[in-house]
Amino acid sequence: MDEQLAKTGFFYRLRYLVTPFFRSERKRAAWLLTIVNIVLTLLVVAANYAIVVWNGRFYNAMQKYDVNQLWFLGFIFFAIVAVITVISTVQQYTIQKLQIEWRGWFTNYLLGRWMHNQVHYRMQIDATKVDNPDQRISDDVDFFAGQSVNLPISALQSVVTIASFGFMLWVLSEKLRMFGVYIPGMLVWFNLIYAVGGTYLLVRIGRPLFYLNNIQQRAVGDFRFELIRVRDNSETIATAHSGAAESTRLSTRFAPVVEIFYRRIRRTVLVNLFSFSYTGASGILPFLLVLPSYLAKRVLIGTVSQTFGAFNQTQSAFAFIINNFSTLGSGYLSITEWRAVIDRLYTLEVSLRHHEQEITAPEIVYRAGTTSALVIDGLTLALPDHRVLLNDLNLDVPPGERLLVSGPTGSGKSTLIRAIAGIWPFGAGTVQTPGGRVLFIPQRPYLPNGALIQSLMFPYDEPLDRALVGDTLTSVGLGRLAAKLETVEPWDRELSPGEQQRIAFARCVLLRPDVIILDEATSALDEDYEALMYRTLTTALPHATIISVGHRSTIVKYHTRRLRLLGDGGWRDEVIAPAPEAVG
Repeated sequence: MDEQLAKTGFFYRLRYLVTPFFRSERKRAAWLLTIVNIVLTLLVVAANYAIVVWNGRFYNAMQKYDVNQLWFLGFIFFAIVAVITVISTVQQYTIQKLQIEWRGWFTNYLLGRWMHNQVHYRMQIDATKVDNPDQRISDDVDFFAGQSVNLPISALQSVVTIASFGFMLWVLSEKLRMFGVYIPGMLVWFNLIYAVGGTYLLVRIGRPLFYLNNIQQRAVGDFRFELIRVRDNSETIATAHSGAAESTRLSTRFAPVVEIFYRRIRRTVLVNLFSFSYTGASGILPFLLVLPSYLAKRVLIGTVSQTFGAFNQTQSAFAFIINNFSTLGSGYLSITEWRAVIDRLYTLEVSLRHHEQEITAPEIVYRAGTTSALVIDGLTLALPDHRVLLNDLNLDVPPGERLLVSGPTGSGKSTLIRAIAGIWPFGAGTVQTPGGRVLFIPQRPYLPNGALIQSLMFPYDEPLDRALVGDTLTSVGLGRLAAKLETVEPWDRELSPGEQQRIAFARCVLLRPDVIILDEATSALDEDYEALMYRTLTTALPHATIISVGHRSTIVKYHTRRLRLLGDGGWRDEVIAPAPEAVG
């Protein structure tokens, strides 16, 4: 992946990110809005051209005291302004429409790939993982869509402006002399030299901003992630009275944001000193070029005004890079920030493609629904650093079996569960999962934001009988929640860890899976509630296959078989005679 990143340049990355949208199912809207924006941009330049021509004629009429011509030009002015108003309004609408169409499609495109086949999890455990993919999908896509519309439109307008007003300046130059010498296209050449020289110097001064903007976004994303972790663990922090320590730690994580920002400020000061000086000098330059010919009475004041307008239009177009090089705000006027965002999104794209390819050619082969039993053949599990956790596991778990996976900490119990789930990429061997519904219950169950009934249906979306839901909640000791099924709350914060685990058991009973895999699913429960959960599960689903990961000896009696992981890659398959009270 690193080699592929090193071989690509800016324009390749830009094309790689832009092309999918214009080939997608939204391509008609994308191309239509793009063409409309191109046409409107040409009309804007034409209107600006008309204004400059009008300016010259109006001031000439004033110098000649031509009242009739002044009245006529007054009406023309209002007509031109009305046209510009309509064109500019429509253009802003179509630009924003294209931006939101692009952002909406691109966001869903990346989200779909990120969430498909557990790619998000693979990226998280990858040793070369991409930092803050959530920020790239939310913030960077927004900025990219805005910049990728605004900057090309501005660039097109600049090119057309240079061509049209360059022609005007060439014609106006025919009447001008510099120290009595006629220079063909004098105004055009002075404008070109001034703009190209200024652009070159600005790029040299502001080049470090490309790098600084990239690492600034990374630092901000890391700091935001730490704030979210504090929010999600606020109770633990409060009970430990560790607010001061966390504040110090957060301040330490925020320090790079400030440090990088100051580096950007210092570099931007240099950019702005040059940019403001450059822009200020451009205001007087056309007058200095035309003044000798005006004083020699070779041209009228209208020609001076028209030259000034055309010169500034052309100079602004030539100075496109200068006018869009850097900003410390959140607008769409920074080429440096745009390039940094393109680099970040391209890196995300490459990482997505890398993990998608790994899924299509996995070292651990997964087969779903090919057998009625869970069959593991020659499974070896390793960590990203290639340390082996489990070596050559062979296991056959028939329907209705209740298997306990135990072993010392770090022996690979949870990693084995991830391998059975099909999300662990490091290792070799074959895992065949049975047909039917398989439900995984982790130590900390996921409760999606929304109504409580949605947490009970997760990960499926199927109607549940409300009476049955109420009875099931009562059976796990949460009967009080039966009246709150449609209540929308952040349930992962409203409920205690033990209550969340009981919600997960209620979910199992309601969804009636064929295979249930419990990874430390009762760790937050006392022994009485733990016993209640297992009795409820085995009574409601007597024929379900249950695979549990746990340390407590109290759950042994609810299983008929134990897979003991020895911690050195070894394992042992043992038979357990369940206690009479544990039989469901």
